[in-house]
Amino acid sequence: MAARDFDRLVDGATELELPAGQMLISEGLCPNYLHVLMDGTVELFIRRGRRESSVALIENDTPFVIAAVVKDAPYLMSARTVTDARILCISAPLFRAAMRRDNGLALATASALSDAYRHVVRQLRSHRLHSAQMRLAHYLVGLHNKKPGAHTLHLEITKRRLASLLGLKPESLSRLFANLNEYGVHVEGEWVTVTDFQLLEDLAQYDPNLDTE
Repeated sequence: MAARDFDRLVDGATELELPAGQMLISEGLCPNYLHVLMDGTVELFIRRGRRESSVALIENDTPFVIAAVVKDAPYLMSARTVTDARILCISAPLFRAAMRRDNGLALATASALSDAYRHVVRQLRSHRLHSAQMRLAHYLVGLHNKKPGAHTLHLEITKRRLASLLGLKPESLSRLFANLNEYGVHVEGEWVTVTDFQLLEDLAQYDPNLDTE
């Protein structure tokens, strides 16, 4: 984007350093800021009464729930930090004004919205076409793809949160991990050791063309 518009947005922005477990946005409210995750991990989730369900985990250098900012419409999801996080808060009205003026920013915003849309479609494909065991295998393969060559993976999130992300109950997740022993998967706390990732990819029916973010 043009340097003048960039400077205007950044000069008016606020940088927050937040601990894990900090609520950032709540569904139903209208956005005052575009949030950009500079460092750490943020969970997007939905809730109704006491029920909650994880939607996605957002990692470094990512704007999140950008559609609500572009549309100036209520959030459809809530967000909270999973780890300590550093977040840039950019004025939503200033961002929309800059997007209307600057073709580069408009294209970058369209790209970010497309990434978010494709992530949701991948999740929908997984939930509609994969069994619970396949979804867990798929998640572990995705973790491995972030760190190729590693045979021990760190789950990074609690098993309760992972179960929610996969659309499972916590007790179901424990059973599924036990069932994966025959595929060379062994769990100790928050660490997962996999002896044969090809076997796990076959179980997950992982397709690099469709499943890679």
